[in-house]
Amino acid sequence: MHEMSSDIQQRILRDMSEGVFLIGTNGVIQRTNPVLCEILSMQRETLEGNSLAELFFLNADNDGFVQTVLNAVHDKQASHRDIVPYTTPDGQRKELLVTTSFLQNGEKQEGIIGVIADVTEQMRLQKELLLRQRQLDELLDSMVETLATAIDERSHYTANHTRNIVRYGERFLDYLERTDDPRAFNKERRRAFIMCAQLHDIGKLVVPLEIMDKADRLGPKYEGICERFRVMELLDEIALLKGALDRTTFDQRSGERAEALALITRINKAGFLTDGDLRAVEELAGRTYVDERQVICPWIDEEERLCLSIRKGTLTEKEREIIQLHATQTKRILEHVRFPEQLRQVPEWASAHHEFLNGKGYPLHASGDSIPAEVRLLTILDIFEALTAKDRPYKKSLPVDRSLAILHSMVEEGCLDGDWLSLFEQSRAWEG
Repeated sequence: MHEMSSDIQQRILRDMSEGVFLIGTNGVIQRTNPVLCEILSMQRETLEGNSLAELFFLNADNDGFVQTVLNAVHDKQASHRDIVPYTTPDGQRKELLVTTSFLQNGEKQEGIIGVIADVTEQMRLQKELLLRQRQLDELLDSMVETLATAIDERSHYTANHTRNIVRYGERFLDYLERTDDPRAFNKERRRAFIMCAQLHDIGKLVVPLEIMDKADRLGPKYEGICERFRVMELLDEIALLKGALDRTTFDQRSGERAEALALITRINKAGFLTDGDLRAVEELAGRTYVDERQVICPWIDEEERLCLSIRKGTLTEKEREIIQLHATQTKRILEHVRFPEQLRQVPEWASAHHEFLNGKGYPLHASGDSIPAEVRLLTILDIFEALTAKDRPYKKSLPVDRSLAILHSMVEEGCLDGDWLSLFEQSRAWEG
Protein backbone atom coordinates (compact mmCIF):
# COMPACT_ATOMS: atom_id res chain seq x y z
CA MET A 1 0.00 0.00 0.00
CA HIS A 2 2.89 2.32 0.78
CA GLU A 3 4.10 2.14 -2.84
CA MET A 4 0.73 2.99 -4.35
CA SER A 5 0.28 6.36 -6.01
CA SER A 6 -1.40 9.10 -4.04
CA ASP A 7 -4.29 9.09 -6.50
CA ILE A 8 -5.00 5.38 -5.97
CA GLN A 9 -4.84 5.80 -2.21
CA GLN A 10 -7.30 8.69 -2.38
CA ARG A 11 -9.75 6.65 -4.45
CA ILE A 12 -9.55 3.70 -2.04
CA LEU A 13 -10.11 5.95 0.96
CA ARG A 14 -12.99 7.71 -0.76
CA ASP A 15 -14.82 4.48 -1.64
CA MET A 16 -14.51 2.78 1.76
CA SER A 17 -17.66 2.47 3.84
CA GLU A 18 -15.71 3.01 7.10
CA GLY A 19 -13.90 6.09 8.21
CA VAL A 20 -10.12 5.95 7.80
CA PHE A 21 -7.33 8.14 9.11
CA LEU A 22 -3.56 8.11 8.95
CA ILE A 23 -1.49 9.69 11.74
CA GLY A 24 2.21 10.36 11.38
CA THR A 25 4.84 9.59 13.98
CA ASN A 26 4.63 13.22 15.06
CA GLY A 27 0.96 12.79 16.02
CA VAL A 28 -0.35 14.90 13.13
CA ILE A 29 -3.33 13.59 11.18
CA GLN A 30 -2.09 13.24 7.62
CA ARG A 31 -4.98 11.77 5.71
CA THR A 32 -8.73 11.15 6.15
CA ASN A 33 -11.63 10.06 3.99
CA PRO A 34 -15.13 11.58 3.66
CA VAL A 35 -16.77 8.88 5.80
CA LEU A 36 -14.47 9.68 8.73
CA CYS A 37 -15.36 13.37 8.52
CA GLU A 38 -19.05 12.46 8.52
CA ILE A 39 -18.69 10.13 11.49
CA LEU A 40 -16.67 12.60 13.57
CA SER A 41 -18.80 15.56 12.38
CA MET A 42 -15.61 17.48 11.51
CA GLN A 43 -14.33 19.02 8.31
CA ARG A 44 -11.40 17.53 6.46
CA GLU A 45 -9.55 20.83 6.79
CA THR A 46 -10.01 20.71 10.57
CA LEU A 47 -8.64 17.19 10.83
CA GLU A 48 -5.77 16.98 8.35
CA GLY A 49 -2.64 18.82 9.33
CA ASN A 50 -3.62 19.07 13.00
CA SER A 51 -2.39 16.92 15.84
CA LEU A 52 -4.51 14.34 17.61
CA ALA A 53 -3.75 16.07 20.92
CA GLU A 54 -5.07 19.45 19.75
CA LEU A 55 -8.31 17.97 18.46
CA PHE A 56 -9.31 15.37 21.05
CA PHE A 57 -7.21 15.36 24.21
CA LEU A 58 -9.08 18.19 25.90
CA ASN A 59 -12.47 16.47 25.63
CA ALA A 60 -12.70 13.87 28.38
CA ASP A 61 -15.72 12.29 26.67
CA ASN A 62 -13.37 11.06 23.94
CA ASP A 63 -10.72 9.49 26.16
CA GLY A 64 -11.64 6.00 24.95
CA PHE A 65 -11.18 7.03 21.33
CA VAL A 66 -7.78 8.57 22.07
CA GLN A 67 -6.67 5.58 24.15
CA THR A 68 -7.36 3.14 21.31
CA VAL A 69 -5.07 5.24 19.10
CA LEU A 70 -2.37 5.38 21.78
CA ASN A 71 -2.58 1.61 22.25
CA ALA A 72 -1.26 1.22 18.71
CA VAL A 73 1.77 3.31 19.69
CA HIS A 74 2.45 1.38 22.89
CA ASP A 75 1.99 -2.05 21.30
CA LYS A 76 3.26 -1.95 17.73
CA GLN A 77 2.94 -5.70 17.24
CA ALA A 78 -0.85 -5.94 17.38
CA SER A 79 -4.02 -4.34 16.14
CA HIS A 80 -6.30 -2.77 18.72
CA ARG A 81 -10.06 -2.85 18.49
CA ASP A 82 -12.65 -1.42 20.85
CA ILE A 83 -16.10 0.11 20.96
CA VAL A 84 -15.79 3.56 22.54
CA PRO A 85 -18.08 6.51 23.23
CA TYR A 86 -17.53 9.63 21.22
CA THR A 87 -19.01 13.13 21.46
CA THR A 88 -19.06 15.29 18.32
CA PRO A 89 -18.22 19.00 18.47
CA ASP A 90 -21.95 19.81 18.43
CA GLY A 91 -22.61 17.51 21.41
CA GLN A 92 -23.97 14.46 19.61
CA ARG A 93 -23.07 11.22 21.37
CA LYS A 94 -22.07 8.20 19.34
CA GLU A 95 -20.67 4.69 19.76
CA LEU A 96 -17.69 4.01 17.52
CA LEU A 97 -15.93 0.79 16.62
CA VAL A 98 -12.29 1.84 16.38
CA THR A 99 -9.49 -0.36 15.02
CA THR A 100 -5.91 0.94 15.03
CA SER A 101 -2.55 -0.49 13.95
CA PHE A 102 0.99 0.87 13.87
CA LEU A 103 2.38 1.25 10.35
CA GLN A 104 5.92 0.21 9.52
CA ASN A 105 7.68 0.06 6.18
CA GLY A 106 10.60 -2.26 6.85
CA GLU A 107 12.54 -0.63 9.64
CA LYS A 108 10.88 2.71 8.99
CA GLN A 109 8.04 3.75 11.31
CA GLU A 110 5.39 5.65 9.38
CA GLY A 111 2.64 6.19 11.93
CA ILE A 112 -0.82 4.86 12.75
CA ILE A 113 -3.74 3.80 10.56
CA GLY A 114 -7.19 3.76 12.04
CA VAL A 115 -10.53 2.43 10.78
CA ILE A 116 -13.75 3.71 12.36
CA ALA A 117 -17.34 2.51 12.02
CA ASP A 118 -20.35 4.24 13.53
CA VAL A 119 -22.15 1.50 15.49
CA THR A 120 -24.41 3.83 17.45
CA GLU A 121 -27.62 2.33 16.06
CA GLN A 122 -26.38 -1.24 16.41
CA MET A 123 -25.43 -0.60 20.03
CA ARG A 124 -28.81 1.02 20.69
CA LEU A 125 -30.59 -2.01 19.26
CA GLN A 126 -28.34 -4.35 21.23
CA LYS A 127 -29.07 -2.51 24.48
CA GLU A 128 -32.77 -2.58 23.66
CA LEU A 129 -32.62 -6.32 23.01
CA LEU A 130 -30.71 -6.87 26.26
CA LEU A 131 -33.32 -4.82 28.13
CA ARG A 132 -36.14 -6.84 26.60
CA GLN A 133 -34.33 -10.08 27.39
CA ARG A 134 -33.87 -8.94 31.00
CA GLN A 135 -37.55 -8.05 31.20
CA LEU A 136 -38.52 -11.46 29.79
CA ASP A 137 -36.19 -13.17 32.27
CA GLU A 138 -37.75 -11.20 35.12
CA LEU A 139 -41.24 -12.08 33.87
CA LEU A 140 -40.38 -15.79 33.68
CA ASP A 141 -38.74 -15.73 37.12
CA SER A 142 -41.72 -13.96 38.69
CA MET A 143 -44.17 -16.42 37.11
CA VAL A 144 -42.11 -19.36 38.35
CA GLU A 145 -42.00 -17.85 41.84
CA THR A 146 -45.78 -17.34 41.73
CA LEU A 147 -46.32 -20.96 40.68
CA ALA A 148 -44.02 -22.18 43.45
CA THR A 149 -46.04 -20.17 45.96
CA ALA A 150 -49.29 -21.59 44.58
CA ILE A 151 -47.95 -25.14 44.93
CA ASP A 152 -47.11 -24.66 48.59
CA GLU A 153 -50.13 -22.55 49.49
CA ARG A 154 -52.50 -25.17 48.10
CA SER A 155 -51.72 -27.24 51.17
CA HIS A 156 -51.05 -25.57 54.52
CA TYR A 157 -49.27 -28.76 55.57
CA THR A 158 -46.47 -28.12 53.03
CA ALA A 159 -46.63 -24.33 52.91
CA ASN A 160 -42.88 -23.92 53.38
CA HIS A 161 -41.57 -26.95 51.53
CA THR A 162 -40.53 -25.31 48.25
CA ARG A 163 -39.35 -22.11 49.93
CA ASN A 164 -37.11 -24.12 52.25
CA ILE A 165 -35.61 -26.16 49.42
CA VAL A 166 -34.89 -23.03 47.40
CA ARG A 167 -33.29 -21.38 50.43
CA TYR A 168 -31.13 -24.43 51.17
CA GLY A 169 -30.16 -24.65 47.49
CA GLU A 170 -29.15 -20.99 47.23
CA ARG A 171 -27.08 -21.14 50.42
CA PHE A 172 -25.40 -24.35 49.31
CA LEU A 173 -24.47 -22.89 45.92
CA ASP A 174 -23.17 -19.78 47.69
CA TYR A 175 -20.99 -22.06 49.79
CA LEU A 176 -19.52 -23.72 46.69
CA GLU A 177 -18.65 -20.31 45.23
CA ARG A 178 -17.28 -19.01 48.51
CA THR A 179 -14.96 -22.00 48.90
CA ASP A 180 -13.91 -21.97 45.22
CA ASP A 181 -15.14 -25.54 44.85
CA PRO A 182 -14.62 -26.83 41.28
CA ARG A 183 -18.23 -28.06 41.31
CA ALA A 184 -19.59 -24.51 41.76
CA PHE A 185 -22.39 -23.63 39.34
CA ASN A 186 -22.06 -20.78 36.85
CA LYS A 187 -24.82 -18.16 36.62
CA GLU A 188 -26.91 -19.97 34.00
CA ARG A 189 -26.62 -23.37 35.67
CA ARG A 190 -27.52 -21.86 39.03
CA ARG A 191 -30.63 -20.21 37.60
CA ALA A 192 -31.74 -23.48 36.00
CA PHE A 193 -31.22 -25.40 39.26
CA ILE A 194 -33.12 -22.91 41.41
CA MET A 195 -35.95 -22.97 38.87
CA CYS A 196 -36.03 -26.77 39.17
CA ALA A 197 -36.28 -26.43 42.94
CA GLN A 198 -39.15 -23.98 42.58
CA LEU A 199 -41.09 -26.18 40.15
CA HIS A 200 -40.21 -29.70 41.29
CA ASP A 201 -43.62 -30.28 42.91
CA ILE A 202 -45.83 -28.53 40.36
CA GLY A 203 -47.31 -31.93 39.52
CA LYS A 204 -48.94 -31.94 42.97
CA LEU A 205 -51.41 -29.37 41.67
CA VAL A 206 -53.33 -32.29 40.17
CA VAL A 207 -53.09 -34.54 43.25
CA PRO A 208 -56.37 -34.58 45.25
CA LEU A 209 -56.01 -32.65 48.51
CA GLU A 210 -57.59 -35.43 50.52
CA ILE A 211 -54.60 -37.57 49.57
CA MET A 212 -51.88 -34.92 49.66
CA ASP A 213 -53.08 -33.63 53.06
CA LYS A 214 -53.97 -37.01 54.50
CA ALA A 215 -52.93 -36.60 58.14
CA ASP A 216 -53.93 -40.07 59.33
CA ARG A 217 -54.75 -43.49 57.94
CA LEU A 218 -58.49 -43.09 57.53
CA GLY A 219 -58.75 -39.42 56.60
CA PRO A 220 -62.44 -38.47 56.14
CA LYS A 221 -63.40 -42.15 56.46
CA TYR A 222 -62.95 -41.88 60.22
CA GLU A 223 -66.09 -39.79 60.63
CA GLY A 224 -67.99 -42.32 58.55
CA ILE A 225 -66.97 -45.10 60.92
CA CYS A 226 -67.97 -43.03 63.96
CA GLU A 227 -71.37 -42.37 62.40
CA ARG A 228 -71.80 -46.08 61.68
CA PHE A 229 -71.03 -46.94 65.27
CA ARG A 230 -73.60 -44.37 66.44
CA VAL A 231 -76.18 -46.04 64.18
CA MET A 232 -75.28 -49.44 65.64
CA GLU A 233 -75.78 -48.01 69.13
CA LEU A 234 -79.19 -46.54 68.20
CA LEU A 235 -80.32 -49.82 66.63
CA ASP A 236 -79.45 -51.64 69.86
CA GLU A 237 -81.27 -49.02 71.93
CA ILE A 238 -84.39 -49.53 69.81
CA ALA A 239 -84.06 -53.29 70.19
CA LEU A 240 -83.67 -52.85 73.95
CA LEU A 241 -86.83 -50.70 74.12
CA LYS A 242 -88.77 -53.25 72.07
CA GLY A 243 -87.60 -56.05 74.30
CA ALA A 244 -85.71 -57.73 71.48
CA LEU A 245 -82.45 -57.24 73.41
CA ASP A 246 -81.81 -57.65 77.12
CA ARG A 247 -79.79 -55.18 79.19
CA THR A 248 -76.84 -57.52 79.74
CA THR A 249 -76.43 -58.20 76.03
CA PHE A 250 -76.91 -54.49 75.28
CA ASP A 251 -74.19 -53.49 77.74
CA GLN A 252 -71.84 -56.15 76.41
CA ARG A 253 -72.29 -55.08 72.78
CA SER A 254 -71.97 -51.40 73.71
CA GLY A 255 -68.69 -52.12 75.50
CA GLU A 256 -67.35 -54.10 72.54
CA ARG A 257 -68.15 -51.24 70.21
CA ALA A 258 -66.46 -48.75 72.54
CA GLU A 259 -63.32 -50.90 72.64
CA ALA A 260 -63.38 -51.28 68.86
CA LEU A 261 -63.77 -47.55 68.29
CA ALA A 262 -60.95 -46.84 70.73
CA LEU A 263 -58.74 -49.28 68.81
CA ILE A 264 -59.66 -47.64 65.51
CA THR A 265 -58.93 -44.18 66.94
CA ARG A 266 -55.53 -45.25 68.23
CA ILE A 267 -54.45 -47.13 65.11
CA ASN A 268 -55.67 -44.32 62.89
CA LYS A 269 -52.96 -41.98 64.22
CA ALA A 270 -50.30 -44.48 65.30
CA GLY A 271 -46.82 -43.98 63.88
CA PHE A 272 -46.14 -47.69 63.41
CA LEU A 273 -48.37 -50.77 63.68
CA THR A 274 -47.29 -53.95 65.39
CA ASP A 275 -48.24 -57.44 64.24
CA GLY A 276 -50.77 -57.46 67.10
CA ASP A 277 -52.36 -54.26 65.76
CA LEU A 278 -52.69 -55.79 62.31
CA ARG A 279 -54.32 -58.96 63.76
CA ALA A 280 -56.75 -56.77 65.70
CA VAL A 281 -57.74 -54.97 62.52
CA GLU A 282 -58.31 -58.28 60.73
CA GLU A 283 -60.49 -59.51 63.61
CA LEU A 284 -62.44 -56.25 63.56
CA ALA A 285 -62.99 -56.53 59.80
CA GLY A 286 -64.74 -59.86 60.39
CA ARG A 287 -67.39 -58.41 62.71
CA THR A 288 -70.87 -57.56 61.40
CA TYR A 289 -74.19 -56.04 62.47
CA VAL A 290 -77.73 -56.02 61.03
CA ASP A 291 -78.95 -52.63 59.86
CA GLU A 292 -82.47 -51.22 59.82
CA ARG A 293 -83.18 -53.00 56.50
CA GLN A 294 -82.13 -56.29 58.03
CA VAL A 295 -79.02 -56.35 55.85
CA ILE A 296 -75.82 -57.78 57.32
CA CYS A 297 -73.09 -55.10 57.22
CA PRO A 298 -69.43 -55.11 58.33
CA TRP A 299 -68.22 -52.93 61.19
CA ILE A 300 -65.52 -51.64 58.81
CA ASP A 301 -65.56 -52.03 55.02
CA GLU A 302 -62.68 -53.24 52.83
CA GLU A 303 -61.26 -49.80 52.07
CA GLU A 304 -61.28 -48.92 55.76
CA ARG A 305 -59.57 -52.21 56.56
CA LEU A 306 -56.84 -51.44 54.01
CA CYS A 307 -56.33 -47.99 55.52
CA LEU A 308 -56.12 -49.35 59.06
CA SER A 309 -53.64 -51.99 57.86
CA ILE A 310 -51.00 -49.48 56.74
CA ARG A 311 -48.05 -50.47 58.89
CA LYS A 312 -46.26 -47.12 58.59
CA GLY A 313 -47.44 -43.77 57.26
CA THR A 314 -50.93 -42.75 56.21
CA LEU A 315 -51.22 -43.74 52.54
CA THR A 316 -52.51 -46.93 50.99
CA GLU A 317 -50.61 -48.39 48.04
CA LYS A 318 -53.19 -46.91 45.66
CA GLU A 319 -52.89 -43.47 47.27
CA ARG A 320 -49.10 -43.70 47.24
CA GLU A 321 -49.19 -44.44 43.50
CA ILE A 322 -51.34 -41.34 42.98
CA ILE A 323 -48.87 -39.24 44.98
CA GLN A 324 -45.96 -40.65 42.99
CA LEU A 325 -47.66 -39.63 39.76
CA HIS A 326 -46.86 -36.02 40.65
CA ALA A 327 -43.33 -36.52 39.30
CA THR A 328 -44.69 -37.61 35.91
CA GLN A 329 -47.24 -34.80 35.97
CA THR A 330 -44.46 -32.31 36.73
CA LYS A 331 -42.70 -33.27 33.51
CA ARG A 332 -45.91 -33.24 31.47
CA ILE A 333 -46.83 -29.77 32.72
CA LEU A 334 -43.37 -28.27 32.27
CA GLU A 335 -42.89 -29.75 28.81
CA HIS A 336 -45.65 -27.42 27.62
CA VAL A 337 -43.54 -24.42 28.68
CA ARG A 338 -41.19 -23.07 26.01
CA PHE A 339 -38.12 -22.64 28.15
CA PRO A 340 -35.16 -20.79 26.58
CA GLU A 341 -32.16 -22.90 25.57
CA GLN A 342 -30.24 -22.31 28.81
CA LEU A 343 -33.24 -23.63 30.80
CA ARG A 344 -34.24 -26.50 28.52
CA GLN A 345 -33.31 -29.14 31.13
CA VAL A 346 -35.73 -27.79 33.75
CA PRO A 347 -38.64 -30.20 32.95
CA GLU A 348 -36.35 -33.26 33.05
CA TRP A 349 -34.43 -32.25 36.18
CA ALA A 350 -37.48 -31.05 38.13
CA SER A 351 -39.43 -34.26 37.48
CA ALA A 352 -36.53 -36.58 38.44
CA HIS A 353 -36.13 -35.58 42.11
CA HIS A 354 -37.39 -38.99 43.32
CA GLU A 355 -34.94 -41.03 41.23
CA PHE A 356 -32.26 -43.00 43.13
CA LEU A 357 -28.79 -43.97 41.93
CA ASN A 358 -29.58 -47.66 42.44
CA GLY A 359 -32.62 -47.46 40.14
CA LYS A 360 -35.16 -47.91 42.94
CA GLY A 361 -36.63 -44.42 42.61
CA TYR A 362 -39.47 -43.24 40.39
CA PRO A 363 -40.98 -42.53 37.91
CA LEU A 364 -38.36 -43.74 35.37
CA HIS A 365 -36.22 -45.87 37.70
CA ALA A 366 -33.19 -44.07 36.30
CA SER A 367 -29.82 -45.00 37.76
CA GLY A 368 -26.12 -44.16 37.93
CA ASP A 369 -24.65 -41.66 35.50
CA SER A 370 -28.02 -41.10 33.82
CA ILE A 371 -28.97 -38.96 36.84
CA PRO A 372 -27.40 -35.47 36.50
CA ALA A 373 -25.61 -33.76 39.38
CA GLU A 374 -28.42 -31.19 39.62
CA VAL A 375 -30.97 -33.95 40.22
CA ARG A 376 -28.75 -35.70 42.78
CA LEU A 377 -28.48 -32.47 44.75
CA LEU A 378 -32.20 -31.66 44.46
CA THR A 379 -33.09 -35.14 45.74
CA ILE A 380 -30.94 -34.64 48.84
CA LEU A 381 -32.50 -31.23 49.54
CA ASP A 382 -36.02 -32.61 49.06
CA ILE A 383 -35.53 -35.53 51.46
CA PHE A 384 -33.71 -33.40 54.05
CA GLU A 385 -36.51 -30.83 54.06
CA ALA A 386 -39.16 -33.54 54.37
CA LEU A 387 -37.36 -35.15 57.31
CA THR A 388 -36.81 -31.89 59.21
CA ALA A 389 -40.14 -30.22 58.34
CA LYS A 390 -42.23 -29.19 61.33
CA ASP A 391 -45.53 -28.74 59.48
CA ARG A 392 -46.37 -32.33 58.49
CA PRO A 393 -49.33 -33.79 60.40
CA TYR A 394 -48.50 -37.38 59.49
CA LYS A 395 -44.97 -37.42 60.94
CA LYS A 396 -42.84 -35.86 63.63
CA SER A 397 -40.04 -33.46 62.78
CA LEU A 398 -36.61 -35.06 63.07
CA PRO A 399 -33.55 -33.17 64.34
CA VAL A 400 -30.84 -32.33 61.81
CA ASP A 401 -28.34 -34.93 63.06
CA ARG A 402 -30.93 -37.71 62.86
CA SER A 403 -32.01 -36.56 59.39
CA LEU A 404 -28.41 -36.52 58.14
CA ALA A 405 -27.89 -39.99 59.58
CA ILE A 406 -30.87 -41.24 57.55
CA LEU A 407 -29.48 -39.60 54.42
CA HIS A 408 -26.09 -41.25 54.99
CA SER A 409 -27.81 -44.62 55.38
CA MET A 410 -29.46 -43.99 52.01
CA VAL A 411 -25.99 -43.35 50.56
CA GLU A 412 -24.88 -46.75 51.90
CA GLU A 413 -27.95 -48.32 50.28
CA GLY A 414 -26.91 -46.82 46.95
CA CYS A 415 -29.78 -44.33 46.76
CA LEU A 416 -27.99 -40.99 47.12
CA ASP A 417 -24.72 -39.37 46.05
CA GLY A 418 -22.34 -39.38 49.00
CA ASP A 419 -20.10 -36.60 47.68
CA TRP A 420 -22.97 -34.15 47.30
CA LEU A 421 -24.33 -35.12 50.71
CA SER A 422 -20.94 -34.52 52.36
CA LEU A 423 -20.70 -31.11 50.71
CA PHE A 424 -24.22 -30.25 51.82
CA GLU A 425 -23.41 -31.29 55.37
CA GLN A 426 -20.26 -29.16 55.34
CA SER A 427 -22.17 -26.13 54.01
CA ARG A 428 -24.65 -26.03 56.95
CA ALA A 429 -27.04 -24.52 54.41
CA TRP A 430 -30.04 -25.09 56.71
CA GLU A 431 -28.74 -22.68 59.32
CA GLY A 432 -29.73 -19.03 59.55
